[in-house]
Amino acid sequence: MSVDSVGTVTAVLTIDPRHPVAAIRAVRAPADFADIRILPGLAQRDPLAPEVMRGEETQLMGLGDGAPGRLVCMPGTHCKWVVLENGWVRRFTTFMTGEVFALLRKHSTLAFAVEAGTGFDAASPAFLRALEIGLADPALVLSRLFGVRAAQLLEFEGREEGAAHLSGLLIGAEVVAARRSFPDSAEVTLVASGAIAGLYGAAFERCGLDVRCVDADRAVRQGLHAAAKILWA
Repeated sequence: MSVDSVGTVTAVLTIDPRHPVAAIRAVRAPADFADIRILPGLAQRDPLAPEVMRGEETQLMGLGDGAPGRLVCMPGTHCKWVVLENGWVRRFTTFMTGEVFALLRKHSTLAFAVEAGTGFDAASPAFLRALEIGLADPALVLSRLFGVRAAQLLEFEGREEGAAHLSGLLIGAEVVAARRSFPDSAEVTLVASGAIAGLYGAAFERCGLDVRCVDADRAVRQGLHAAAKILWA
């Protein structure tokens, strides 16, 4: 499976955390006032599984080593799952979990079931109940989504629990699908910050996956620092 750069300048087909910029070739931007470099993203040029990555590769560079067979999960609007083997990106896939959550919360009938600004964490009973449902049978998630609204109409849950319920269903379905896509991985490196790290961590724990947690903000800083050292050392 070929993985290469996105953009007008072609890069070599790897991310190597030991030589991150040398591996993906930073592009010099035209500017007289400063030396500006752009790190290209990645493309997976498989007609059956086309993928692009634009930004998350910086976090990959910040992980700091090339352990064989590492599965990396990077939650966000578009959650990336990446297989790294000795510094090479062998395969990656995207789950639109965060975007689907936002669309359903704001622009669907479920908007009436989700109270704006309501926070929750991995200890939320509504999240944990829905997570178990998503993990048990992700194929039923499209059916179960309406249950977010129905649970409130029937007074099983309050509107303040809607976001947690919705999140649990979607994250559970994502994690099961990812495990089926990468069945050989018993450990996952979770690159995340804040509450989202706890939500995915709870899902991994219930799946029996060992988790190595890396702060996403720190990974970005380390990746950019590694790039700068090679570019301007």
